Amino acid sequence: MPSCITTTTTLLLLLLSPSSAALITTTDACNFGPTHHSHLVLPLTSTVEECKQSSANFLLSHGATFFCPHTFDVKLLATIKEDEPRSILCDIHFQSLANQLSSKVLLRPTLPAGGLPALARGEMSSWQSPVMYHIHNFGKNNDAGPDAGWNVTTIFNSTTTVEIERVLYGRLLDVQPKPPTLTYLAHNASNTVVLSHYISTSGTSGFDHLLKVDMVAAGLVVEGGDTAITHLRDTWPTYLTIPDRSDDSASALSMGETKIRGILHVYNEKGMPEERDVLVDVKLNYYKGASDGFAGYGTMCPFPLPAPQSTTTCGM
Repeated sequence: MPSCITTTTTLLLLLLSPSSAALITTTDACNFGPTHHSHLVLPLTSTVEECKQSSANFLLSHGATFFCPHTFDVKLLATIKEDEPRSILCDIHFQSLANQLSSKVLLRPTLPAGGLPALARGEMSSWQSPVMYHIHNFGKNNDAGPDAGWNVTTIFNSTTTVEIERVLYGRLLDVQPKPPTLTYLAHNASNTVVLSHYISTSGTSGFDHLLKVDMVAAGLVVEGGDTAITHLRDTWPTYLTIPDRSDDSASALSMGETKIRGILHVYNEKGMPEERDVLVDVKLNYYKGASDGFAGYGTMCPFPLPAPQSTTTCGM
């Protein structure tokens, strides 16, 4: 069975056994290519005018799964180079918000073999998508792909160049115990708080969730109604747990919820772990899915051999 673990060469191994070099490969059989890697695009600005600026930041979320070749959860902070697709994307997003409609915009680049792990490690500075979709529905299951279940409108049919500012999160998915409480990753995305559900395993806790929130320290009064970001890093997300809620889709945060008590798991100045109480208001429930043709967390290993399988969940 092909391995999803990329093997690398180390100086120590070569020194200990020069003949071992023949056994080492840089090919990751799980990340074959070229392959489509769909990304949701979430505008981070508060107005359409700001969104259309060339400096406007967007959060991009890869449609990851527990099976090859999409086994990496990747969140990017990026800009869009071309004016036309950026303007179209912003108009769609803010018009939908004004009409209280669901609006999900997606780019679908083709990355070379090994491109997704490279993206997760911060080794790619840009990529291009030949199409931009307005997604109305991703379908009912993992088999409901772009040509067999997605309900979309093509809103741009030419090149869109994404220029990556930084990788907010990149992780090879593996099976871990289900968290005892509902668990999110809190991203400081260009001074906007974006939560993404922490993917630990499949089943009830295997769902993707992406939402914008306001978050303040519990007991903090913010004058003028402004929001405050509390103890979030610029470089990597912080764990946020929601007490008294189980880690499953039915208990996930929902649109309009306010003053939800959460716990940020941070480190103090001495490097010791601490818990900070925060209050969370949900401002935009952007996407939630488990096995819908975009995120394949709820069902592991749906494709039988000889299709490549991820050893993190499907190895024998």
